[in-house]
Amino acid sequence: MNEYLVSLPRKRVGAGALIFNTKGEVLLVKPTYKGHWSIPGGTVEENESPRHACIREIKEEIGLDMSSLTFLCVDYTPAIGDKNEALQFAFYGGILTDTQISSIHLQEKELSEFRFVSVDDAVELTGGHMRNLAKRIPKCIDAIKTGTAVYLENGEF
Repeated sequence: MNEYLVSLPRKRVGAGALIFNTKGEVLLVKPTYKGHWSIPGGTVEENESPRHACIREIKEEIGLDMSSLTFLCVDYTPAIGDKNEALQFAFYGGILTDTQISSIHLQEKELSEFRFVSVDDAVELTGGHMRNLAKRIPKCIDAIKTGTAVYLENGEF
């Protein structure tokens, strides 16, 4: 392998989706390995696009096939503690029907429960305004409303 390419930095890459019910509430999932709630999604694997990773993670985590995702934002997060820097992609997964909601099946190894909550509750449950995902959610809602994707750093413009 080219020495220059080997010397390039590595970043973590994640992808998640904002998915809603007909009441406008956000779908959150409770990972078994974290102390806070999250949105469906996960780590982008080697040679996988963020969009494809999000589709795969939604299928694995909650059992839904969602091939139509709309890009909302990318959020750069610097290295903190033992976590290296990352790019977090967010997509819009649309509004689920009652039939789709009733067919949600959690990946029990990784998730203990799911729920639909208000945007304000989603911000609190995902860690409050101290966590990037929590800061990202309202900006993604704005991106859905305006049809304009956003670039963020640490959840901020």
